[in-house]
Amino acid sequence: MHILTSLSVATSLLTLATAATLPQTPFTVSSNSSLDTCLSCATSPSCPLDPCLTNTPGGLLLLTQFWDYSPAIGPSDSWTIHGLWPDTCSGGYDSDCDPSRNTNNIASILRSSSHPKAASTLDTMNQYWLALNGNDAQLWSHEWNKHGTCVSTLAPSCYSPSSQAYTQGEDVVDFFTTTVDLFHQYNVFQALEEAGITPSYNKRYTLEQLHQATRAKWGKEASFKCRNGALNEAWVYFHTQGRSTTADAFVLSDPLRGNNRCPTQGIRYLPK
Repeated sequence: MHILTSLSVATSLLTLATAATLPQTPFTVSSNSSLDTCLSCATSPSCPLDPCLTNTPGGLLLLTQFWDYSPAIGPSDSWTIHGLWPDTCSGGYDSDCDPSRNTNNIASILRSSSHPKAASTLDTMNQYWLALNGNDAQLWSHEWNKHGTCVSTLAPSCYSPSSQAYTQGEDVVDFFTTTVDLFHQYNVFQALEEAGITPSYNKRYTLEQLHQATRAKWGKEASFKCRNGALNEAWVYFHTQGRSTTADAFVLSDPLRGNNRCPTQGIRYLPK
């Protein structure tokens, strides 16, 4: 399971490398013949999984966001992006799946791309996909190299059947534009604020209040992580219908159970 227990991105990179897997309630989604493709995490034998149409193995994808308050990172009225992680539907995950596609030039790839959202995506990343150590480029590369290369639907071979063959960096652009689109759609700060949950030095919240706020906003709850009883990360779960090249393929899902890292009550949501 993806476990992050430090506010420091530098520390989190080391922590992610040794992440532990905890027991989870298995996640399953029944196939639905009315859909054009099978949903990820489907277990029916009548629903064969094409890795170019459904992320495999497993199929869950997690949009992860930070609330960094000491030191404060990003705007005071917004969470920031941590990443988009493929998961095996049971809390485990693969990592560093294709070193041949590793890159340290994410910004350059986005700037040179003809994708209509590439420029605005990079602008958003510069504002909201931030590293505590100030090395945003290192964080972006880490997220792509460790997690992005494990999204099976973004494999270069999956582009070939389309009308236009794969061009180098296209998978990278699709990963970051999709992540940013999901971040805009699933605004954790807004979901909590609409439920009266706002940063405060004095207020305390329950875990159920956090869950209820996100259920009320999106229909499914997010999973929350705390550090020393203070809120610092949220995970939003999806399975996919079709390729993960746009946010339209992502279907909001219930989170895996047993992965909250917050107390049930007395949770602090500290101001930036």
